[in-house]
Amino acid sequence: CVMGCPYEGDIAPEKVADIAKHLYEMGAYEISLGDTIGIGTPEQVVKLLTMVGGVVPTEKLAMHFHDTHGRALDNIRAGIELGVNVVDASVAGLGGCPYADGASGNVATEDVIHMLNGLGIATNVNIDAIIETAWFISDHLGREPISKIANMIR
Repeated sequence: CVMGCPYEGDIAPEKVADIAKHLYEMGAYEISLGDTIGIGTPEQVVKLLTMVGGVVPTEKLAMHFHDTHGRALDNIRAGIELGVNVVDASVAGLGGCPYADGASGNVATEDVIHMLNGLGIATNVNIDAIIETAWFISDHLGREPISKIANMIR
């Protein structure tokens, strides 16, 4: 909950940077910064990554954004522009945050791939196969994918 916590409220970027630094010094090979309740903004991402990137090499960072307020893709783009190139995502936007009422699922893999393709960033991922998988899983769950691109194509 690097942007905010359902129990503690706003989280200071300095605190996240301090914890990330300690994890890195202990040997963590990757530190995933998660906006688990999906409240972050691109401006917050820039501030956070600037602070954390000052104490941990950017290539050791990953991003994990939920799409509660529809800003996950914008937040990912902000992180990519700062050099982070590892992004967690979930096919069809499956998942959630069981300890934060109202928090939505993870950002949909197929939306992230679609955005990256549009930015000219090679992913080597077959987006059609991901969309097909999103619908396969969603049909079995009796719901539509959270993904915008999957809902546009079917």
